[in-house]
Amino acid sequence: MPLRVAFAPGVTPSKWFGVWNERMPESPLGILPLESYPTATADALALLDTDAADVALVRLPVPADGYRAIPLYTELPVVVLPKEHELGLLEQVTAADIAEIAEQEVAAGRPALQRLEIAAGPTGGADATELVAAGVGYLVVPKSVARLHSRRDVVSRDFAGEQGSDDEVRVALIWRADVQSPEVLEAEPERWRLIDEFVGVVRGRTANSTRGAETVEAIEAAKKLKPTAVAKAKAAEARAAKAKSSGARGKKKPAAPGRTRPRRSR
Repeated sequence: MPLRVAFAPGVTPSKWFGVWNERMPESPLGILPLESYPTATADALALLDTDAADVALVRLPVPADGYRAIPLYTELPVVVLPKEHELGLLEQVTAADIAEIAEQEVAAGRPALQRLEIAAGPTGGADATELVAAGVGYLVVPKSVARLHSRRDVVSRDFAGEQGSDDEVRVALIWRADVQSPEVLEAEPERWRLIDEFVGVVRGRTANSTRGAETVEAIEAAKKLKPTAVAKAKAAEARAAKAKSSGARGKKKPAAPGRTRPRRSR
């Protein structure tokens, strides 16, 4: 049974896929790359809802009801500019920098760069980057998306937007909540086992770590079935100390050299 994984443009799960292939060679991944950057999360939810995917790596937010999500990391935004633009000389560009340059351009009778948005569809990112290269505008996107659509006639710089802006986004692993319902667990136990295994991979869980421990009761049960290395080490130390103590009691204390036992008086 394959595990079907959808992932948004710019998300690079190759490291996790490699770990999975080494650890779970009997269960190959069904890889489902999503092509539309602005609609990737909605597209992933549709795949989950229609049972066309088991898990997805997407950008938050997702609806709280009906889904489980594990945030993995935060993507910092960059601004993508025409290569020869003066803001490209800065290491970090702020929203104030862009506003100041726009005022200067308007005062000089030149059109100011406009903030562009990536259109829905598989070519949206490439089309928007081409407009940037032509000097029409600029983009603010996660660094991974800028790298995905990089070209020689544009540059990207770290971007610091206005306070409270939503330019920073989080990537998360999501799946349908009802996969863990008693009915589905009983009907498809293998499905949750694979999802839980993939959760462990993306969270850095080792192959020998306790799996399936979603509750305190499950953790305690797992510990009883499989003692940890720490518990084994403590048990071994206790046995060694007991053996040493028993050996010490069983031996007679040798007489000190040069001393003899006192003679009994008659």
